[in-house]
Amino acid sequence: MARLFFGAGALGVIFLVILTAVGVFWRYVLRDPIFGLQDLSSMTATVVAACAVAYAATQNSHVTVNMMPKHFGRPVRRLTDVIARGSGAVILALASAALIKKGGCGLACGNITSNLNIVHTPFYYVLAAALGFYAVYLLVQLIAGLSSWQGEDPNEAIE
Repeated sequence: MARLFFGAGALGVIFLVILTAVGVFWRYVLRDPIFGLQDLSSMTATVVAACAVAYAATQNSHVTVNMMPKHFGRPVRRLTDVIARGSGAVILALASAALIKKGGCGLACGNITSNLNIVHTPFYYVLAAALGFYAVYLLVQLIAGLSSWQGEDPNEAIE
């Protein structure tokens, strides 16, 4: 699944670069800006951001502060893992559910881009899937960490 997010995000970045180059050429060289280019760019950027969140989760690329191992024992760290990963999974699941609910409204609620009237629904769903994936990933990390209560946490980043 992480490779899918990586691939989609990479294609999105390439598409954004092409859109930007074409837009700059048309606007400044041909003096004829392309109508709706910003709509395409913003929706593509949404997909790239969603893919980046999900892929970065699997690579331990999100920012963490790792002060606990130096000061507390394994049981305290496991408790803080439950709190941090559990609350993170709940928040991400709620955000994902809210995106699905909001995205389901679509055109009826006016969730469209300003120029081309691109409906936001599929983009809300992509972001919801990415956040849902991250929530499930946090739960898997939590279970893996709890299963090795006394041993080293397989999820901790190597320093």
